Amino acid sequence: MKRFLFLSMLVFIIIMVWMSVYEKEDHLPLLQKLERAMRLTRMKVYHDDDYDYTVRYPSFFEQAPDSLMDKGCCRFSFWHDSIEIVQTVFVEQNPEGLTIEQAMHKYTLALHATSQQKGHGGFILSGHILDDEGRLTARCFYVKFVKHRKLWFVQSLTYPEACKPSLKRLMAEIDNWKVW
Repeated sequence: MKRFLFLSMLVFIIIMVWMSVYEKEDHLPLLQKLERAMRLTRMKVYHDDDYDYTVRYPSFFEQAPDSLMDKGCCRFSFWHDSIEIVQTVFVEQNPEGLTIEQAMHKYTLALHATSQQKGHGGFILSGHILDDEGRLTARCFYVKFVKHRKLWFVQSLTYPEACKPSLKRLMAEIDNWKVW
């Protein structure tokens, strides 16, 4: 009988501790939950049959159906309350045969990028998204362009500025992205 009471009390204590930990996680701010999810989530791999590239994305992102996208495009998104994070990959023609330096200059001006990184075979741009009147918004972009012959393979990430610390892992995936 004493053993039964002791075990019952021990189970009760374990359940109470578990519930207090679970409730604390449930009351964390959304940005902290997002950061934890990004750190712990499994990354899925998408393979594009048209251009034979792969891209990794968080398992909790929702994939848009390929039938809604252009050839060679894919889109993955996360939406919760006021937070929308979108990861997109698309292929763009390079009919002018721009070099990496020329394209980096062209797209820096077009996107009003505030940061540029040139790498082997491509470049990365980042900055704030501007509204229709040219004013800064609270949304940011992070884009990698990879050149292959007369094509640009482009992977972009758009997100609220407050989410940037939570997206380090995904930005590292974009940094390390190789088309083939």
